[in-house]
Amino acid sequence: MTQHDLSYWEEMTQRYFLAETTEEEERQLRKFLCTSQSQDARFDEIRATLSFLNVCKNQHQTPRANYTLRALAVAACLSAIAFLGWHQYHQQDISSVRIAGQTVEADASQLMEQQLAEMFSTTNP
Repeated sequence: MTQHDLSYWEEMTQRYFLAETTEEEERQLRKFLCTSQSQDARFDEIRATLSFLNVCKNQHQTPRANYTLRALAVAACLSAIAFLGWHQYHQQDISSVRIAGQTVEADASQLMEQQLAEMFSTTNP
């Protein structure tokens, strides 16, 4: 590779950092930086910077499927919590008891009040 060729790649890296390169040029630049011809000291900083950017890009990319699965898992958990809360709220402690010869089904606290009223009633012999 001649000096002119290395100047071309230096100019290409400057354009890369100015966001003026095409995807194809960026691919060619990355390919060039992996060759033995780019082992010149003036490309060391560029190679390090591109490597760092590539690591950061890979680190922060999450496949779209993961977002979908996470959203579904959150929705399922919230649905389960809502159902259990609704079920607990509407579930009553229903009991049956015989009062004055009749079977009565009601909430346990209501039955307790009725039984206490019957026990301490003055009309009961």
